[in-house]
Amino acid sequence: MNSKAPSNSVVHEAIDERQHVRTRIPAKAVLQGPTGTQLKCDVQDISLGGIGLECSEPLNVGSLYSITIELGLNHIEMSLKAQVKVVNQTDDQVGAQFIDLDPQKADILRYVISAYMTGDIADINGLFNVMQRENYIKERKQKYSPRRSPLQRIQAAAGTLVFMLVGILALGYVVNKAYQLFFRIPAAQATVQTQTHIISMPENGNVSLLLPEGTQSVTKGQPVASISTQLSTQLTSPADIAAAMELAPAGLAGLLERTTVETVIASPCDCTLFYPDGQVEGFNYKGAPLVHLLPVDTPMFISASVPYERLEKLMRTREVQIRVYGDSNSMTGHIQSASLDKDAGMVTLKIKPDSPISRESYLRPVWVEFYLGLPGITTNPALARLF
Repeated sequence: MNSKAPSNSVVHEAIDERQHVRTRIPAKAVLQGPTGTQLKCDVQDISLGGIGLECSEPLNVGSLYSITIELGLNHIEMSLKAQVKVVNQTDDQVGAQFIDLDPQKADILRYVISAYMTGDIADINGLFNVMQRENYIKERKQKYSPRRSPLQRIQAAAGTLVFMLVGILALGYVVNKAYQLFFRIPAAQATVQTQTHIISMPENGNVSLLLPEGTQSVTKGQPVASISTQLSTQLTSPADIAAAMELAPAGLAGLLERTTVETVIASPCDCTLFYPDGQVEGFNYKGAPLVHLLPVDTPMFISASVPYERLEKLMRTREVQIRVYGDSNSMTGHIQSASLDKDAGMVTLKIKPDSPISRESYLRPVWVEFYLGLPGITTNPALARLF
């Protein structure tokens, strides 16, 4: 048997902070040292990790001893043998640690400790001990100062402020999205419009612009374009055929041949020019737009389309917000008229802006949003008359 074991640093902890539960139990212990001498001691407390003894004889700290623990509970005698190492001794109080406690003995000792702590087995002193025991684990003692430094107070206040701002921003975002969902209708599409004269090709033919390059506006009666087309003769009824039979051969030949017709188109007003496809000259097809003439004395307006199923909500419109593409500033407006496009299932609204729109914005896309009032309370009388 080894008489000495490597000395380890021992950490003293409170009873409710140890690794294993330690309890007081009525028992005796017999220690047998390296020389074979036996020493009887009283057991103060015991756990799976070690045992507390009351011995009058001095022991060598760090030495190994064989121990026999004799338990006497409810007239039942139980003996448990193990190896212990003495870790400390103060007067007659000895602390020892179990060395290589085999699993079977550890299970027996665990059961005895658990049964004794729950009161399943106890003598009169153990019963009082169970009744007085605190049935909770205390918080591990930590040494810290409850006073905070100025820097810690500033950090705590800054953290609280940051979290509060984040919460306010999140709440504002949710409220804004809910407001836009229930109290806002965006237009499906919208463009800048005005009362326009559109010059288009009457037939397939050649077109020649009569304006100097870079001209932006024309006056009333000023020639704009020259269109050259061929006049086709069509005989569509018996009367047409009978009339053609009465013509002389020379006249009939002239009638059936394709005749070229030259047409000069003049401006009907003092207008600004807008070329939808650029200044196109040469051959062009029937119906192709050549130039839009925008009267200078006619204001611009917004043409917006809204799905027909939202027509009832439009009655609650209290404000119309407009922003033309390419312009960072938004403006308000009001609805002037409404019409129904049955084929598309859309309601077309004519919106007059409260601020003038430049003529350069003609046919540009526009963001239009209709802000609504409370349902069942807010109704726009002017819109009620329109719809």
